Amino acid sequence: MGHDKRKYVADSRYFRGDVLTVMSDGVHCDDSGHTLIELREKEHNPYLYAFGAKELQKKNRIYMESLCAPFREVHRSWYEEQCGFPSIRRNRNCFFNATPYYWELHDFYFKVSGRCFTGIRPVNLPHEELQRQIGEHYRRITLKPEIRKWNIVSSGTDENCWRMGTAYFFITGKGGPRFICNLTVSGEMESVQEARKDVARILRSLRRHHFTYYAGMGGIDDLDRFMDYMEKDGYTLLAAGTFFQYPAGRESVTFTGKIKETGKRFLYRIYDREIFLHLLKRLRSVKRETEHTERRMT
Repeated sequence: MGHDKRKYVADSRYFRGDVLTVMSDGVHCDDSGHTLIELREKEHNPYLYAFGAKELQKKNRIYMESLCAPFREVHRSWYEEQCGFPSIRRNRNCFFNATPYYWELHDFYFKVSGRCFTGIRPVNLPHEELQRQIGEHYRRITLKPEIRKWNIVSSGTDENCWRMGTAYFFITGKGGPRFICNLTVSGEMESVQEARKDVARILRSLRRHHFTYYAGMGGIDDLDRFMDYMEKDGYTLLAAGTFFQYPAGRESVTFTGKIKETGKRFLYRIYDREIFLHLLKRLRSVKRETEHTERRMT
């Protein structure tokens, strides 16, 4: 019965594979004897909460899945250097590093068509699933969508004022066009030039990430590096109601908000389901609040 009462304490806003303390009797901390209310006061953290073993297992599972980011390309020299270290499940074109990264997760390396890649994966992942992921990743990065521009006309606040613009889309082999962004031409020449620079930056970001997503507000272009930055510095993601915006056709998802501590805004438009699901898992390891919560807590 004592085991059934056991509780674990962590911050409700995020989970990174560990807990602050354990309550074997379900009420008092094993190390200090504090109750949950007393611990919140001691740690100056109203977000601390207690949960059971089943929830801990679920949190651990999602955290480990969040570490399995999409594969990334590495230089051949790096791949060959890793080949010299102890490995397991090695075959002609892939292997796992023998040193665990986290529990049963290991660094996995593979080579396709002379290009080298790596990613963290469970060492016991079936061969068929590994091959499926490898094939899907290579298909994604070798896809060459076509970018198209359509002229648009929109009305301003004055009924007699019309603005010319360009809508940018890309076409893949999986259906209709996917919206990227609009370039609206109006106002001073400097603002027009700045808008064109923004569009050019968006298109570079989209190509860099193989048309799976783009960064829309400067800052860190890579989505995983952005989440690493948030986690490492202990920053809080702040959303105005919700982090995700879904267009009517749902050809993409927009992940947007700002960093509470710095005030910097961020926006990523995501077109790939795998990237979106990975982001959902990574969000579990980063502190998150809404603007309503921020106003209430201060």
